[in-house]
Amino acid sequence: MKSFTFVHTADLHLDLPFQGWKGKEGQGWARRQEQRRTFETIIGLVKERNAAFLLIAGDFLEHETASRSTAQWVIEQIRQIPGTCVLIAPGNHDPLRSDSFYKTLDWPSHVHIFDSEWEELRYGEFSLRVYGKGFADYEEPESCLPAVPPLEEGERRIMLVHGTYSSHRTESPYFPLCDQDLLPLELDYAALGHIHLPSLHRLDNRRGTWICYPGSPESLRWKETGERTVTVGTFGMDGLHLERIAVQTRRYEVDQVDVQGCGTEDQVIRRILEKFPPGEERQACRRIHLCGRRPVDLSLQEEWILSQLEDAGFHYVEVEDETLPDYDLDQIREQEGLAGLFVRKMEERIDGADPGEADLLRQALYKGLDALMVEGSRS
Repeated sequence: MKSFTFVHTADLHLDLPFQGWKGKEGQGWARRQEQRRTFETIIGLVKERNAAFLLIAGDFLEHETASRSTAQWVIEQIRQIPGTCVLIAPGNHDPLRSDSFYKTLDWPSHVHIFDSEWEELRYGEFSLRVYGKGFADYEEPESCLPAVPPLEEGERRIMLVHGTYSSHRTESPYFPLCDQDLLPLELDYAALGHIHLPSLHRLDNRRGTWICYPGSPESLRWKETGERTVTVGTFGMDGLHLERIAVQTRRYEVDQVDVQGCGTEDQVIRRILEKFPPGEERQACRRIHLCGRRPVDLSLQEEWILSQLEDAGFHYVEVEDETLPDYDLDQIREQEGLAGLFVRKMEERIDGADPGEADLLRQALYKGLDALMVEGSRS
């Protein structure tokens, strides 16, 4: 029984427009090129590990927006690993529709794109069966499972599919899977796609089935922060060993910077620069939430802040001003006028609210004071 290695990835979403992106058109184009570089990194990892299989669990080529040139570029990358079996299970973002690039382009002979019905592939030299299927359309609310024969001595089993895994049975428009369904299959490894956060679960069955989402290998939205990974598995004589490998071209990071105590715009910039010293941290795509109290007359001009950070070597940054004006609430509360009444009433509501609502009411308090103070200064 021969040992072998596989690389498991999913959810690259090539040519998908980036969500929540405020950058210029040229910066968006650069991000799409970085997506490509990430796939090049994955191909390089396949070569480095001499992987027998590259498993792609769907949402690979964005159906609605991927260009023909991108699909042809992918094919050229895959041609660089002719000794690796590339297995693709299309997902809900790249389903096997009649106009799919999976159907309209000629793919290399070492690529197998799974059909919308379960297929079984056998690799005798590795004592391996691979079960896979693809999405026929954008949604598949009904799940089904492959018909598997009794487990043979020394046999290894992998399942490749795009879907929504949960430990218990749930409804989902994206091929729901659960422990109850997967337990009898006696798989060694379920290679899944769809969830962008990497996760690894193990079933309590005879094979100790590993259920894995490798996560999206490149960030697509601001909640996908930190390292982005693929999973590398090695079947040896002593079983299956798994490792998570970072492959992202550029990280997304979301941070808070407290500007309490800053009296000028320059001090705000210095506070930001102190938190992110020169080097790798300034090369991430970074969204900075400014928080804390600031002087009432301190205006934080986003465009000016961004230009200063760009000059300081930040690759890409967005700034969200969530600061609050530093009103003396104790003084205003004691006033007899409208502002004092407003503060007293709002604080009563804040005291009786749950934490989430209290935060919103606190923001409303300061916005209301902004309006009242401006009106008061005009009268």
